[in-house]
Amino acid sequence: MLGKLETVFSYTAHFILQSWPEKRPGILFLTDSGGRVINFMEMQVGPSQNSQGLTLQHDVSIGKVFDFIVEALSSKEIVVKTSSETNNVCGAFPLCEEDGRVRAVIGMLVPQDQIHFDLSSYMRGLEPLIRMGYDAYIQHVTSQIVMDLTLHDTTKELLQSLTSQISDIIQKGCCSAVKLADDATLIPQESVTTQEVEGGQTHIAQLVSRFGTTQIMPSILDDHRLVVVPVSLNQTPLYALFLHLPPEETDCVYDERDVAFLQEIGAKASCALWRSIMSDDLRREASKKDLLYQLMSKIQASIDVNDVLHEIVTSIPSLYPYLSAELFLTVEPNATTPVKQLSFQEVEPSTSTKAYLEGRLIAEEVGEGEQQVTVIAAPLLGKQGIYGVLQVTSDQRITLNQHEKDYISILADTAGTAFENAQLYQQSRNLIRELRLINEMARQLNRSLDLKEILDFVTTMMRATFDAEFCAILRKTPGEDCFHVLSSSIPAFNGKVIDSKEKPFQQILQNKQALLLAQPGAGPLPFSLFSCCSFMGVPLVVEGEISGVLLVADSRYHFFSFDDYKLLEIFGQHASLAMTNAVLHNEMERMVITDNLTGLYTRRHLNERVRGSLEKDNYGSLILIDIDYFKTVNDTFGHQVGDEVLIQVSNLIRHSIRDSDIAARWGGEELAVYLPRVDKNTAHSVAERIRECVEQETSPQVTISCGLAKWSREMDVNLSVEALFHQADIALYEAKNSGRNQVVLA
Repeated sequence: MLGKLETVFSYTAHFILQSWPEKRPGILFLTDSGGRVINFMEMQVGPSQNSQGLTLQHDVSIGKVFDFIVEALSSKEIVVKTSSETNNVCGAFPLCEEDGRVRAVIGMLVPQDQIHFDLSSYMRGLEPLIRMGYDAYIQHVTSQIVMDLTLHDTTKELLQSLTSQISDIIQKGCCSAVKLADDATLIPQESVTTQEVEGGQTHIAQLVSRFGTTQIMPSILDDHRLVVVPVSLNQTPLYALFLHLPPEETDCVYDERDVAFLQEIGAKASCALWRSIMSDDLRREASKKDLLYQLMSKIQASIDVNDVLHEIVTSIPSLYPYLSAELFLTVEPNATTPVKQLSFQEVEPSTSTKAYLEGRLIAEEVGEGEQQVTVIAAPLLGKQGIYGVLQVTSDQRITLNQHEKDYISILADTAGTAFENAQLYQQSRNLIRELRLINEMARQLNRSLDLKEILDFVTTMMRATFDAEFCAILRKTPGEDCFHVLSSSIPAFNGKVIDSKEKPFQQILQNKQALLLAQPGAGPLPFSLFSCCSFMGVPLVVEGEISGVLLVADSRYHFFSFDDYKLLEIFGQHASLAMTNAVLHNEMERMVITDNLTGLYTRRHLNERVRGSLEKDNYGSLILIDIDYFKTVNDTFGHQVGDEVLIQVSNLIRHSIRDSDIAARWGGEELAVYLPRVDKNTAHSVAERIRECVEQETSPQVTISCGLAKWSREMDVNLSVEALFHQADIALYEAKNSGRNQVVLA
């Protein structure tokens, strides 16, 4: 039964009373399906003449007193009986639903002596009067609802009010409204429903998916459990109104009165609905234009790639809340906004791939069965090419008109141009930055010929430039299948040895080219020195041969770009040249201060080192050494053997002293050893050790004579280098005159 029983009864009673003869007493009443009195009224027009004392009370079960009500409820037929006890004629007219159930009963109690016609015939004639009451009720509530609709500013508010009021009046199932496209098909994303669902899919969403792209027509479906009424104005489709019973409501259906009410409200609400839609469209267009203007202003003014990408991704949901945006790019932007890479390896090209390859907007339905969603892909076009695809996806199948598709296409085109400009600007900035880095690197490297200083500078610069977790410089020793870590950003790794057969080094050695590796996500790369997923290595080439490797590594996937790879190549070229220059400089310095035959320091270098020790140390010792009878060795064995003997003695001296001691060729067969911060007793032991080694290990056997001089700051305040050597020379002279092969202290 449509509406509340009491309300409908009041409209029906108006027509019944008009047909009732004047001055005929009686009571007209209404019961629910259980026989309980809901409402009643006297039927006599004018002053009451209830001489029979007819009475009824609310909420009293009349079935307990009058069995004709019980009979009408059970038989679903009109029942008229005369009560012998009260001398009243009783009539009951059951109001049946579409499914045959009795929802209410309209009853009459009339004194028998006051009625002069057949009440049974009169009751059978009530049906059109009841219909007239329903029609009046429908007209009244429809007018009230339409008047209320004019108070709402937006279509959504109007539809929420409309569906809520319809649902309150129908009092069963749910009421929903879904927007119609120009071809009268449903637009799923624009719907309103009275169903309250905390999670999962609403019933109307299931129905919309079921209708798909079918043109919506007035219809009653599913055995009167679904009523569809499209609303249009001047043949322009607006919305479709749905009355639908969810699966859990199994005990009711919709009847013809429900359908009539929905049709009436659909016809009368069309003007108000059209006005709200037009108003929304105007506001939406103004908002779109304003948002588009602001968006384009931001994009065109931005020279940061990340800002451009962020504006693109966030603008779509603000324009279309039911859409989500994704970016597929063919380049690698150094940006924090999530982007995806276009894939061309698919057997069946995706929507985004098609849009990129065809260079136009493509809209498709993707998925299977009821899980279909709408995917729209628009290429990011620039003057120099296509940089990617802007893809928008709905959470369900939707319908976008051509105007909205054009809007997305314009946004993608403008974003593509802005992205291109930002990319070009970013590339220019990167190029300037790289040139500055290269210039600074070359300047710093040219300032120093110290190898350690160069290594430290290059390592620090690589770490700062690439922001990697690990940087290192490795040296390859000729003839060895390994690399030695000369310098690294982790000092504990310095000096480590790495097998050159490891995959990264093997590729670098084979190709003599820089290497960029990025693990696709299956775990770390095969590199024993540092666990990483991204790796760059550049060979240091000297005269066509690899002398070392610059490398940077990081545990993050795809951490290095191609620009980083090219920049590291340039770093490698400069670093290789600087390191070669430093090595050559060190070699030249070594040659200047080193005797060519013996490998010991020169006399000049010895003098400088002794002079430095006299200035800063508190004491020290000097040993002068002369090979006994060296002229005899030359005369007997030849000068070549004499040179070999001199080399043997020099090597024995070098192995008998500390690294901090200084051994030099004094001149001819005379050698010298300066022991800084060594007292005379220790120096004497060192001299004796050298003498014994020479006597025992030379071939042909020779002996040496040693003169030892010591000094201390307390005893020799103004001692000079020449004076110290003079003392040692005197002691040596005495050792030679005293029989040779001995150590004499000055």
